[in-house]
Amino acid sequence: MTASTHTWLFAMALVAVTAAPGLMVAALCTLQRRCAAASLAGDTGGNVTSSAPGTYGIDRELTRKAAHVGTGLVCLTFPWLFAETWPVLAWSGATTAALLAIRWIPALQRVMGGGIYVDRISLGEMYFPISIGVMFWLAHGEWLLYLIPVLTLTVADAVGAVVGVRYGLHRYKTQEGEKSFEGSLAFFSVAFLTTHVPLLLFSPVGRAECLLIGVVVGLIIMLVEAISWRGLDNLFIPVGTFYILQLYIHLSAAELVIQLVVLTSLALLSIVCRNRTTLSDNALMAASLSAFGLWALGAWPYLVSPLLLFVMHIFLPTFSSGLRPMLNLYAVSRVVCGAYLHLFVALAVGLEHGWLPFHLCLACSTGNMVAARLRVVQREMSLGRVVWTAWLTTWIAFAPAVPLMLSSAAWPVALVMMAAGLWASIALFARYWSPVEPRVQDQARQWVVESVIAPVAACTGWIPALMLWFQNT
Repeated sequence: MTASTHTWLFAMALVAVTAAPGLMVAALCTLQRRCAAASLAGDTGGNVTSSAPGTYGIDRELTRKAAHVGTGLVCLTFPWLFAETWPVLAWSGATTAALLAIRWIPALQRVMGGGIYVDRISLGEMYFPISIGVMFWLAHGEWLLYLIPVLTLTVADAVGAVVGVRYGLHRYKTQEGEKSFEGSLAFFSVAFLTTHVPLLLFSPVGRAECLLIGVVVGLIIMLVEAISWRGLDNLFIPVGTFYILQLYIHLSAAELVIQLVVLTSLALLSIVCRNRTTLSDNALMAASLSAFGLWALGAWPYLVSPLLLFVMHIFLPTFSSGLRPMLNLYAVSRVVCGAYLHLFVALAVGLEHGWLPFHLCLACSTGNMVAARLRVVQREMSLGRVVWTAWLTTWIAFAPAVPLMLSSAAWPVALVMMAAGLWASIALFARYWSPVEPRVQDQARQWVVESVIAPVAACTGWIPALMLWFQNT
């Protein structure tokens, strides 16, 4: 047989070997639960009204994490087993297909699905093999850039879940329920070690830099895991770790200290203001992480706008007792996606030229937020007065930054374009946004109003930005 045939057969054999830990634990768990159910049925005369007690079976979450760790440890050997990417991608596709079959084929699910799937909606078992294939492809033979993200995913995620389930006492709200601070702290501790130790032993990075990178990566990935939903942490954790390593592995100790100070300051700010916002706990974490990402990619000028938005959010008119809603992760994503879109364009054309549209995008989101709050808590206000009040307060907050960030030749035109874009955004938002829960047929329009109006209106900021760019070129 040719060398390529040997490689193909080895890859297919590895699929079975890698899947074995998870499938064996799942099958044993399902079998043990069936025995427990049969025993319980015998004790109650065949009338079983609930699932078997935990004493007879293995905890389903523990089963998933056992399969998670067993599979991940095997995947750590891939850089030394394969010189090419396609066998790992073949393994990733075959394993995902097998897990899909277990999920969708009733006969397979009855035999092996009991220990793999939990009661909540989660596709984590699908994302795990996909993330392994993506990481091997992204690493391009740099085994350390593959090892650290996969090791973090394999060990830190499992330890955090087990500690949270067994010892979690202090809870915070997430998109799908609750997590514990104890579990998140355990996740951070292991993520720090899985980053710091390999860098210290197998890279030329200095000792201080290794320590700081480990702390920063641990904190960021802990926040990523806390805000992930439906099993997406199995994808976000390794990919996020990979790109953070690429960004930070060449920074000096002083630069890493600045990164750590900004990250912890934003996290502490969200904790201090936790009871003064309408954001849920994981939405606050997402807001802090998003602001840090905007600063890390765009430097100091790109932190001003998110901070102004957050301050405006804190000092908005308060709700009456019993009417205070809690905004979730989706509410934060509708704001930050437009900001990141303008930031990426700014990275392409130059950060100094793209700051105004970015700033205007967050100003429009802030103005829309003020208009929405006024329509809910000040129902007697007319629509025109809502628009004027939201426009004026937002303008007063965001306009002073423009002369500070732009040259004297550009900022007068920039202020005019900013006023026009802000007015258009607030007027359209106040006209079409519904303060009550929309009907199913109107949800798409509500999403467009909340997500699209601000970044589109902010495009007026590109007029002075492009004028400045053409002058400089």
